[in-house]
Amino acid sequence: MSRAFHRYSLLTLAVGVVLIWWGAAVTTEDVGLAVPDWPLCFGKINPEGWYRVPALLLEHGHRWIATIIGFLVLGQYFWAFAKHKPNLAEAAIILITGAGYLVLVYMGVLAAAAFILFLAFSWLFMTWFGQKWHLLRGLTTFALFLVILQASLGGLRVLKMSNVYGIVHGTLGQLFYCLLILIAFASSRTWEEGQLRLSASTARKARWWSLTLFLVVFTQLVLGATLRHTQRTHLAASDILTTQGHVIPPTVPADAFVLFLHKYWGFGTAALVIFVAIQAHRWLVTMPRLRFVPTLLLYLPPIQVSLGIFVILTGKSFWITNFHVLTGLTLLALSFLLAATLWGSYLRTPVSHTTACTE
Repeated sequence: MSRAFHRYSLLTLAVGVVLIWWGAAVTTEDVGLAVPDWPLCFGKINPEGWYRVPALLLEHGHRWIATIIGFLVLGQYFWAFAKHKPNLAEAAIILITGAGYLVLVYMGVLAAAAFILFLAFSWLFMTWFGQKWHLLRGLTTFALFLVILQASLGGLRVLKMSNVYGIVHGTLGQLFYCLLILIAFASSRTWEEGQLRLSASTARKARWWSLTLFLVVFTQLVLGATLRHTQRTHLAASDILTTQGHVIPPTVPADAFVLFLHKYWGFGTAALVIFVAIQAHRWLVTMPRLRFVPTLLLYLPPIQVSLGIFVILTGKSFWITNFHVLTGLTLLALSFLLAATLWGSYLRTPVSHTTACTE
């Protein structure tokens, strides 16, 4: 894929950061239901003076940034689509199906919408592997499907006033951002030209440690999303090492226990990130363009833990809370990039005594 596509993908990543920050601000300020309808805003595309009302600026502005991301992903899809054996009927069917899916979600016909979603993803993966699509064509199609799913979850959060939809919307948004990272990475010169050389035993260890790190960080973000959507105005406790005075609080009611899990899973995650980062300096020694990954992974955990402590001490200060969310996203993104580097090389080369990849 061309360098222009890579730069376009980096632009999409940058807008994605803005979108996640804006979404975090919506949750921090508890204005997710400031607009009671969807996809319109008080029955209009843009109600007059919406940008002068702070709550509407956050909630409706979040929708507009999400719309921009949607069109950017659509651009990625058509760019990769045109590059690799275009079939206009296929593209038209995908877009019509996506529009129909959103209509069913809006009408509340969720069983039919879920069935269409299942068929769409089943078709995608069977066609992707059956026709041996180029990696970027498969990834951009997958991203298009996910952005449609994300839009529907955001709408359901409003229409159903459900915390569950909000939590799923928030966590899937982080995974969607990882997919955008993979698209940008797979179109980069590092992916095409880099050489990763590890012994078979080291490569195996590196792959599993990187995957474990990604899953642990993602679990922490799920706990954080649950905490943020169920304890919107204030946290269940303000103590740091204990929770409501308990080393391990009771599981009922759940609020204090979720806060306890988030705190102590966070401490464990920070230790694991530092451990893997130290190892990753050796794993990526032949890929200097990616040496920033373990370096950042080494220094971010103390910052993230400190921000988490200050979130508690300040009673969820807006800026501290939002930077805490962004630092968490950065840790997830870096752990995913590390895993993508190591697993990407494994999947594209035969296992031998020495593992080499072109990334």
